[in-house]
Amino acid sequence: MIRFEGVSKAFGATPALDGLDLTVPEAAFAVLLGGSGAGKSTALRTINRLVEPDAGRVLLRERDVASEPAPALRRRIGYVIQGIGLFPHWTVARNIGAVPRLLGWPAARIAARVDELLALLRLDPDAYRDRLPAQLSGGQAQRVGVARALAADPDILLMDEPFGALDAVTRQALQQEMARLHAATGKTILLVTHDVEEAFALATRIAVMADGRLLQEGPPRELLDAPADPRVRDLLDGGAIGMRRLALSQAATLASPGGEAPPSLPRIPRTATARDALEAMLAARAEAVLLLDESGAPAGVVALRDLLRA
Repeated sequence: MIRFEGVSKAFGATPALDGLDLTVPEAAFAVLLGGSGAGKSTALRTINRLVEPDAGRVLLRERDVASEPAPALRRRIGYVIQGIGLFPHWTVARNIGAVPRLLGWPAARIAARVDELLALLRLDPDAYRDRLPAQLSGGQAQRVGVARALAADPDILLMDEPFGALDAVTRQALQQEMARLHAATGKTILLVTHDVEEAFALATRIAVMADGRLLQEGPPRELLDAPADPRVRDLLDGGAIGMRRLALSQAATLASPGGEAPPSLPRIPRTATARDALEAMLAARAEAVLLLDESGAPAGVVALRDLLRA
């Protein structure tokens, strides 16, 4: 879907990208992860030509992005930034419909798409379509920013530190929404972050960068189990490598039949991770948790010994 071939970029005497080679597969939720100055945002912006590389090329479905006029390219790629960038004097509906209007969509189609996206991002269309950005919370405004990026139904969604300015609770809620959105739409998403926890909460693939170069790329568990560079190990470990491994495992895959589970066991959804199960045990000072299915019926028990094996 997205391929960087030997992409280099310097700003003055400072190199930002140094021969970047990277492939983002179709329908992946990929994350560019690294510290400040790693080249993550520069790499992202070469895709929609907000930054033009000095050498190398970027391809979308085997087509060089430089072969297409930049405005046309950007209209078919969703782009979400940390500052959101909503037009303050436009309503939510008008902000979301900006790109479809440029593409000449009929008004009725735009209105239907606005309502569809607001509902998808769990904002009541009747309550939000006519609000101005100043009347939104930070989390609501960021959802509107995502809706605007998706308005023309692009195949690719680029996200540059989209949740960095939000409080921890709102950030976690939006991360969950993005994971749900990716599962529902199957779009290719490329997100830039320096937050390791965010990367592991969202990514199907992680590309770790430093000094404008790719250090390692692959599924999160592969990077945890076999870091190819000491800098990858240091970044991903952070003293919590065991917890991160648990976060990549579903509690339901470790469960045994509940039988007559004691009523005192803490209860968590069967969709929870193994890390969620451990945290529930610690909070309740219990050695097991009971999983519940969507109807609230018992769906198995996960014990502390199961987590240790995992």
